[in-house]
Amino acid sequence: MPDERTRNPLPPAWHVARLRVPLFEVDLGQAVYHGNVLHLFELAREEFLRELQYPYRRFMEEETHLAVVELSCSYRRPLRYDDLIQVHTAVPQWRTRSLVFSQAIFREEGNGKSSLCTQARLHMVCIRFSGRPTVLPPEFVERLKRHPLASR
Repeated sequence: MPDERTRNPLPPAWHVARLRVPLFEVDLGQAVYHGNVLHLFELAREEFLRELQYPYRRFMEEETHLAVVELSCSYRRPLRYDDLIQVHTAVPQWRTRSLVFSQAIFREEGNGKSSLCTQARLHMVCIRFSGRPTVLPPEFVERLKRHPLASR
């Protein structure tokens, strides 16, 4: 039987965040509410930006932020309270004002095995606090370009 990663190829992870599913993300069905999965993705993106040495605070200090303009998300398996998960993050493409984050959540099953639970692709645009789109900060783009897994 083919591995899920070969049936649905994901870009190589630029960053892997290990987290535990907190109780406040779980609904009455004892699984993470579908909308709350986005919180887990955001926590991992923030860790990735810190590792890139361009934390999200830098965007805020420049009176900009990254706004989600398009999101696709596929739910394959439920996440439950206290699951140990890995959130894989990659930036497969960027342009002058926008970028794409590809993210996937894997539940650690033990014995070195993991199961793909959720994957998402987020298209984000750099926006000024005034609401107008603006270019991505040049230093941020340089850091993306220098990442070992960058395709450009």
